[in-house]
Amino acid sequence: MQASDPVPRMPEVLPEGVTNEMGAFLAKWSGGIFQKADSNPVLLTFAHHPKLADLFSELNIHLLTTNTLPVKQRQIAIMRTAWICKATYMWSSHLSTSVRCGLDPDMFDPIKVGAESSYFTTIERAVIRATDELVNDHRISDTSWQSLMEEWNNQQMLDFLFTVGAYTTIAGVTRSTGVQRKPDLLQLAEKYGAPDAGD
Repeated sequence: MQASDPVPRMPEVLPEGVTNEMGAFLAKWSGGIFQKADSNPVLLTFAHHPKLADLFSELNIHLLTTNTLPVKQRQIAIMRTAWICKATYMWSSHLSTSVRCGLDPDMFDPIKVGAESSYFTTIERAVIRATDELVNDHRISDTSWQSLMEEWNNQQMLDFLFTVGAYTTIAGVTRSTGVQRKPDLLQLAEKYGAPDAGD
């Protein structure tokens, strides 16, 4: 198994430190899309600011449940974002999410390679190119826009833009605070690889 992650800069809220407001935030999401919210390392980090966490979680839940993108395209966008942002926790977490969604783990290595991989369909390659452009340039090129809009409607494009934007934010927050992976995510990362977060 991979070595444990470094000690976080912002530790998770411990059970004895959970205020009423923090507890209400965690209870609201327990049993839903966030499995075991009261032990989820990301939510327990976000819980330091429960009002902000609650608002952001509303968006995150939409992106993972009522997003108008096909699930595979959504996960490709999220995982490519995680990979190029070197977001080790996010990548490892979405290995698990992708498997739970019934997606083939064979796509994990091609996501690391990018749009040049022959694994992907034409639209999936366009998703990867557009993700790279959004993360690196904060704007989708005309070519990528046209390729995506041949298959998507305006709602799907907006869902894509907000998905990549939100997960770029999550990548920055989890990397900066140092959210630690638990053994289940470390095992997945050992099996399928994870980005090198560096210092």
